[in-house]
Amino acid sequence: MPKTILFLALLLPARVSGLPAQVEYHARVGAVGASTLLRDLIVDKITVRQSIAPMIALGASLPIGPLGYRVGLEGTLASGKFHSSESGSDTDLGTLRTATLLLGVEGPLFRMFRWHAGVGGIKYWPADEEGVFRAGGTTRFLAGAGVDYRRPVLPKWDLMTTLNYDFHRFTTGELKTRGFGQTQGVSRVALSVGLSRAAR
Repeated sequence: MPKTILFLALLLPARVSGLPAQVEYHARVGAVGASTLLRDLIVDKITVRQSIAPMIALGASLPIGPLGYRVGLEGTLASGKFHSSESGSDTDLGTLRTATLLLGVEGPLFRMFRWHAGVGGIKYWPADEEGVFRAGGTTRFLAGAGVDYRRPVLPKWDLMTTLNYDFHRFTTGELKTRGFGQTQGVSRVALSVGLSRAAR
């Protein structure tokens, strides 16, 4: 799956050079929150969870028909803290960065609203290789969808507000070594605002 996404990512710039007037670029900043990364019950309940993290998103898209549908690539980068909780006590585990790359489609929804959906991957990149990341970060398959609101602010620029949801299954090499055979479902919700260079 990562090789397929990389191949399509290389194809997009090739099409961009042939259709410069129809390419749309966007950049957004915002925040992303995630559900529990790990939940286990040995004697006491133990959980590992990320804090709400600032994020940046960059993307580009091309039209795939006359009805307003587009296909594109978007990458995001978020960086924040994560912590564990046990018996009511929280422990700071340091900084955890996540990077995503999604190949997606989008289309008109209602007036200035548009829907989008995509598949790709998420990379966990801890600042320190400790705890559940003792064997390093991990890369997982990711699927997501959301809604964009776009409002013209300049002749070729739109103000863009995006609400996005994505889901993946989480595990690491260290967890597998310790005998955690199951993966944990992780949901993420992101809200961001930015600018889009409109293709009009």
